[in-house]
Amino acid sequence: MTHRPFALTPRDAVITLFGAFVRALGNWIAIADMVMLLGELGVDEQSARSAIARLKRGGLLVSEKHAGHAGYTASRQLLDVLAEGDVRIFQSQLAADLDDGWVLVVFTVPETERDRRHLLRVRLAALGCGPLAPGVWMAPRRVSADVRRVLERLDLAKYASLFAGDYEGFTDLRSLAARTWNLAALSRNYAAFAKRQQQRVLERWQRADDGPRAAFIDYTTLIEQWRLVAYEDPGLPDEVTSYATPRRAAREVFSTAVERLSPAARAHVESTMGPRRVRVSRDTGRGQ
Repeated sequence: MTHRPFALTPRDAVITLFGAFVRALGNWIAIADMVMLLGELGVDEQSARSAIARLKRGGLLVSEKHAGHAGYTASRQLLDVLAEGDVRIFQSQLAADLDDGWVLVVFTVPETERDRRHLLRVRLAALGCGPLAPGVWMAPRRVSADVRRVLERLDLAKYASLFAGDYEGFTDLRSLAARTWNLAALSRNYAAFAKRQQQRVLERWQRADDGPRAAFIDYTTLIEQWRLVAYEDPGLPDEVTSYATPRRAAREVFSTAVERLSPAARAHVESTMGPRRVRVSRDTGRGQ
């Protein structure tokens, strides 16, 4: 069977490679090995090298040499981004507790800083916040620390106020959630993900082991497709959602697929890196 990777952009492919594998394997990879692995994900060499160069210029990758081999590590900035991504990918779909309450961020960013205002909206949406009104966004309370970090990193805290507490009315909370987030789309996306991965991954890998290279392609594709769904989900309590059942089913499919594919996928990356792999533990929390 031919294994075709999901069409990742070169930039996303590099970041996913570091997040899913390189970070846990010493946080360094030779350029030649990275280009080879990216090629297996459908990224040609020229596009791969261009994406790597742009990520380096942006401060997300740092060039280092080991044993005469040129390569890259994830910068502290990228490691922080990947750590936040772990929460969104592996935890945000766990429903928040309704009794924990909500966080509200109120901001008025001047027109002279509209670019950063737009970036703030993008970052808030990525955390699962939804707009109640212009300049008023809400989310389950558990993301309040993340919201604070975003405001501080963008240097916009001076234009914002944070509140945390219970919802007191007057609109029914389910109706309010439906008006603030696109719950119907989330339900459809979770159902589509579960159906697609059940057929594409679970049924095929239950019948036979197609080998480490195929596992690497399928695992990376799985993570990227799950990320697209996960980053849309604010992790709302089950009591206020219309997508609790499809979310639960999709998460079960995802967890089973990760368990089935990740050992062979990691083995393929380790084999590709071979003797060039850096075996010292770095400040990643996951290195060897």
